[in-house]
Amino acid sequence: MFLSLTGCKTATEQKIKQAILRQIERYPNSTLQDIYKNFYQDFFGAEHAIADKKTIEEYLIYELSGMQDINCDAIIEITGWRNNFVRVPLSLVKCGKIPADELLLAFFDSAVQTDTEATDNWIAEWDGIVKILEKMHLDIEGFDNDKREIAKLLVENPQMALHHSKIFNNSYHPHYRIVEKKIYENRLKKFIE
Repeated sequence: MFLSLTGCKTATEQKIKQAILRQIERYPNSTLQDIYKNFYQDFFGAEHAIADKKTIEEYLIYELSGMQDINCDAIIEITGWRNNFVRVPLSLVKCGKIPADELLLAFFDSAVQTDTEATDNWIAEWDGIVKILEKMHLDIEGFDNDKREIAKLLVENPQMALHHSKIFNNSYHPHYRIVEKKIYENRLKKFIE
């Protein structure tokens, strides 16, 4: 269903494959759970992470204070195959390149509310992504188990976001915020150029 809705099956498949390979090349220890998170973020953005502004601001301060691996040359990462959102590394805030208040505003402005139709479309899209992954025959640790767990999740709570896997967290120590690509380009890109 997902691939037929996109209009051009071959072009869409190619973009999905490129996004998967980009994830695996940058993060070789990615699990299916981490690939899911990447595509989920591209589809839904940061809506799932928005509570109230005060709590989000306090958590950002807490996260920045605990960061030990700082990379002042960290790159902005595009998400998924549609490239709707980017991951802005908190290292760029910690190094003083991007002001924390500007990142918070961009993060809040990037949050969108999702509807039931979007959820149904996401389920179909993820099914198509998994089929492409299976055809790629990548050696992804715990693939079958993660596939079952994600399928179960999609039945129980299709808008539920996942955290990065323990393997991913232990390997890469990710700290970032999701920002809609156009908002990033219009409001944050100038700080790191």
